[in-house]
Amino acid sequence: MNTGVVNIRGKEYMTVALRVQKFREAHPDWELSTEIIKADADVVIMQARIYTNEGKCIATGHAEEFRTSSQINSTSALENAETSAIGRALAAAGWGGTEFASANEVQNAIHQQSPKKVQINSYVKKIEESANVEELKENFKEAFGAAQSDAGAIAAITVAKDKRKLELAA
Repeated sequence: MNTGVVNIRGKEYMTVALRVQKFREAHPDWELSTEIIKADADVVIMQARIYTNEGKCIATGHAEEFRTSSQINSTSALENAETSAIGRALAAAGWGGTEFASANEVQNAIHQQSPKKVQINSYVKKIEESANVEELKENFKEAFGAAQSDAGAIAAITVAKDKRKLELAA
C-alpha cells in the first residue's frame, strides 16, 4: 500500500505527491506556482512559490538538476527540478513532516552515491593506467559496457580515454 511516506535509512520522508495532497486539502484556494529560472543544455533551475488566497507569498523553494547527473535527468531534468522545488516550498510552508527533503530528493541523492558511480570511477582509473593503445581499447570497451547509456558515466570514461590516448601518442 502506498501511503506517501517512505522510510529511508530509518527516517520518514513524505513524497512530494503527499505534500501537495495535504496542501490542497488544507488550502484549496491557495496557489502553488512554478517558474523556470534557467534551462539550458546543462542545467535546469526551478523556483516554486506558495501564495495565499490574498496573493501573499508564504514560501519559496528552489531546485537545480544537471542533465548529465543521471539517465532520468537526461530526458526529465525539468520535471525533476520542478518536483523538488515544489517539495521544498511545501516543506518551507510546513508540509514536510520532520524532514525538509522529500523522499524523492533523498532517493535521488542515494542513487547519485550508488556503487555504480564508484564502479565507473574504477573503470576511469583503469583507462588512465592503460599501458598501451590495445589495452586502452579493451579497457574503454569494458567501461563503456558498464556505463549502460548513463550519459555522465559515458562522458567521464570518454574524457579519460581521449586524455590517455593523447598521452600514449606523445
